[in-house]
Amino acid sequence: MTIVCGTDFSANAGAAARVAAAVAARLAAPLKLVHVTDACGTDDSAAPLRARLHAQADGLRGQFDIDVESLLELGSADERLVAVAASRHARLLVVSSLGERKQQRWLLGSVAERVAQASPVPVLVVREAAGIEAWARGERTLRVMVGVELTPSSKVALDWADELRAIGPCELLVTQIVWPAEEHHRLGVPMPVPLDHLRPDLEHVLLRDLTQWAGKQPGADTSFIVRPGWGRVDSHLAQLAAEVDVDLLVVGTHKRAGIARLWQGSVSRGVLHSAAMSVACVPVRGAVDEPVERTP
Repeated sequence: MTIVCGTDFSANAGAAARVAAAVAARLAAPLKLVHVTDACGTDDSAAPLRARLHAQADGLRGQFDIDVESLLELGSADERLVAVAASRHARLLVVSSLGERKQQRWLLGSVAERVAQASPVPVLVVREAAGIEAWARGERTLRVMVGVELTPSSKVALDWADELRAIGPCELLVTQIVWPAEEHHRLGVPMPVPLDHLRPDLEHVLLRDLTQWAGKQPGADTSFIVRPGWGRVDSHLAQLAAEVDVDLLVVGTHKRAGIARLWQGSVSRGVLHSAAMSVACVPVRGAVDEPVERTP
């Protein structure tokens, strides 16, 4: 399957393109390098952009020994990138967190955010490219945190993260943020309820449930974390990911709009804004988010 990567010719976009090329080489997949312009002009005005795009594609083709196709698209960057990824049945869509026009369309929260919310294929937003590129080249292990709830949509994200091992070795940290008061009440743990931590007996139950839900055994390459948290889940995920020094934070996302997006789509959006590391947003198709039944 194809890897699609957006570029605006900035240094950050160039680093993201190398990540995309390294992944494509590892998977023996073609790379589609896409630049989108909103300038309306003649073929002559597009010639310099096309030349820069071809030059970047040639460099990646020579460095990674892969098939690279360059595509110059006209329109809105996020819409065209998503359309290309969908039409090519892409395995992955790669974008950088910041582009050349830092105060305009390529600011994170603009193109990258809209791409992640709308894309029907997984989106990798690259911040720290060197580590991910080295992993894709087979030179190191990738530390990956997957933020989950015990729901079908989170299982999709976890399964996708597990599939990264087809590219290179990965250490998975399966992480759930829980609200202490809710969990103590749900399991009938008597008062008083601690506000800043979980009682050991409750933490043991939650870790058991998380492990069973994931269907994976703890080991050297998979570990499980249940972290109490008040307030925004995305902030806790981003903070914990920084504390344990992961390379990539993976979350599931739904293609929602309006009130539903504000209420249910905030975790992926918040992680994109606050995480210091690269983020992968994995779209969910048709999963009904009803938490699994758990017993004390």
